[in-house]
Amino acid sequence: MNTQLGTIIKFLESQGEVHSVSNPKVLTLNNQAAMITVGKQYFYKIQNSMTTSNTGGNTVAQNEIIDSVFAGILLDITPEISSDGTITLKINPSLSDTINPVTSDNINRTMPPDLERRQMASVVTVKDGAHVILGGLITDRTNNSTYKVPLLGDIPLLGNAFRFEEISKDKIELVIIVTPHLVKSQHALTLKDLGYNHLSDHQVTNSQ
Repeated sequence: MNTQLGTIIKFLESQGEVHSVSNPKVLTLNNQAAMITVGKQYFYKIQNSMTTSNTGGNTVAQNEIIDSVFAGILLDITPEISSDGTITLKINPSLSDTINPVTSDNINRTMPPDLERRQMASVVTVKDGAHVILGGLITDRTNNSTYKVPLLGDIPLLGNAFRFEEISKDKIELVIIVTPHLVKSQHALTLKDLGYNHLSDHQVTNSQ
């Protein structure tokens, strides 16, 4: 961590509790989008029925389709490199969360969970190695906690006098720090370098 980034982290810590959600590194080409996702996939079943008619009557066929929705952080970044070496970043972060508590391994779910989504779009121009800071994606979270005296709190009826519930509300803000770096190749890239390994050597030579 460089000095400038360390100063940014210390400032955020002075505003409240800070947790690092993810620290990914991605490599992409000029004008090509890079995608980062951090979260969970919630699966659910869709029941389909199809009725067919024939001489013997109607036949109903049922089948299940497994589908899913994503909840978490999704970050889409597209860089555009100028001739002077500056980098224009199109940054589109999205934050989604389930409205009600959901068990992620509930394979018998027949309806997708309700989601709340917050997203933003920004275009910034920075130098190689400079930091871009994005904030403002705020989530309100309510926590219910139950405290009780051991044994006494479990007594029917009378146990209510030995336990209490606490409701706390927290505001959580997602802060995204993006640091672009130009990767300068020492040789001219070929189509094979970009992953087109199915092309023959003759095709690659003719395309250069």
